Amino acid sequence: MVLAIDAGMTSVADTGSPSSQAFTVLIPRSLQGTVDGLTPKTRQALLSELFRMAALAHQERGLLPASAPYALNLDFDECHVTVEMDPSRARLTLAGLSRARALG
Repeated sequence: MVLAIDAGMTSVADTGSPSSQAFTVLIPRSLQGTVDGLTPKTRQALLSELFRMAALAHQERGLLPASAPYALNLDFDECHVTVEMDPSRARLTLAGLSRARALG
């Protein structure tokens, strides 16, 4: 895995893939502080899930809609996550991240 920062985004790409069209995972700098503020366990779970989604999207590229990007919403651990999937650009972007509030 390679981590590169450019144009206000943190980009993580799997350069070990045989295809040059591997999905890239982008984490906007505006969300990096929120990601960094998660507990280590939750942060690792989030990053693992993003990588898993990118790898699965790459493997099943032919099954994904090739039109406009679309959003996926996930709830896990202590946060709500919105991910934008853009198959035409082979890109998965963390579009939103909010921590769940404790009920009480």
